Amino acid sequence: MGYRHDRDDIVRAGIDLVLSEGLGALSFGKVAKALDISDRMVVYYFPSKDVLITAVVAAMGAQLQELLEGAFVAEASPDELMRTAWPILASSKVDALMAVYFEIVGLASAKKEPYVGLSSALVEAWVAWISELVVADGPAERRRLALSVVARIDGLLMVRQVCGARAANDAARALGIID
Repeated sequence: MGYRHDRDDIVRAGIDLVLSEGLGALSFGKVAKALDISDRMVVYYFPSKDVLITAVVAAMGAQLQELLEGAFVAEASPDELMRTAWPILASSKVDALMAVYFEIVGLASAKKEPYVGLSSALVEAWVAWISELVVADGPAERRRLALSVVARIDGLLMVRQVCGARAANDAARALGIID
């Protein structure tokens, strides 16, 4: 007889929990309750809370990357990448994902693990991905430009989370990202 839920089911339940209640609410008990399974089943697949958090956040990052894959085109300038990404990132569909991202960054700023390593890994993954897309002479310049794209995106998204969509769009207009 097989298990009723597998690792992917547990990660999906974790994502649902995190998107609705925040990363701080993620626990073995709440995930187990959502699936109507024992806490031990969650621990079977995820031996520590840090492992569970990392798996949930990685899956959420993959969801965001899927949303952006159609928007990001290879061999684009940083401004072109910003213009194509902003309409997707500035959608209510992405707001909950970004709230979790900023929760991770805040916890990392407070020097809490696993968030310190997790936040730098997330940023490095963004930079590596954008480095492959941006037009530049050589890898060092590609990385520098990718960092500038991530910095502008993160800044705009922070404004959106804290001050609202209108303020973020005003800032995007001032940066020449939208008309």
